[in-house]
Amino acid sequence: MRRHLRRGIDWFRARDLQLIATLAAIGMLILIFFSIADEVSENSTQKFDEAILLALRAAPDDPLGSYHVEAGVMHLSALGSGVVTTLIVIIVTGFFALSGHWRYAGLMVACAAGCGIVMSLLKGLFERARPTVVTHIDPPGGLSFPSGHSSISAALYMTLAVLIARRLEQRRLRVYVVAMGVLMMVLVGVSRL
Repeated sequence: MRRHLRRGIDWFRARDLQLIATLAAIGMLILIFFSIADEVSENSTQKFDEAILLALRAAPDDPLGSYHVEAGVMHLSALGSGVVTTLIVIIVTGFFALSGHWRYAGLMVACAAGCGIVMSLLKGLFERARPTVVTHIDPPGGLSFPSGHSSISAALYMTLAVLIARRLEQRRLRVYVVAMGVLMMVLVGVSRL
């Protein structure tokens, strides 16, 4: 029994199976995104979106929490802004290039450029205006779906976390770094509400 279990684990760890599982997961996530996007483009989610926005406010122009909570949320949101993410990409790309990790430097540039292009295309495709049911803390510009802050932070912080984790030997450090990438992604995403 133990030998069969070990063979099963070894089979699952095979590179070609990992590639197939990864591609299947990516395909599933893309299908989920476009399913949600279809609902958003048909305004089927508007009542749900407005309910969440209003639940986070005492009144449409008064967010829950003190001034410090508002400031904290704005700072978290800024971690996904174009200025901050561009600065991070420049710093990290420079570090990778100077340390001779040209492939990693290229991956960072490709991540940032690819995400920017995809975001522009998707925003143009869906053309969803920002909700007007509440007064925004930081008046945003442009279209609202998909969220540029959330998307670039997901792509950037997860790419960076995975690249750093690949260089670490201890498993607990790799898990920690990837968990921090996920945390950054979630914090920026939630702050956009």
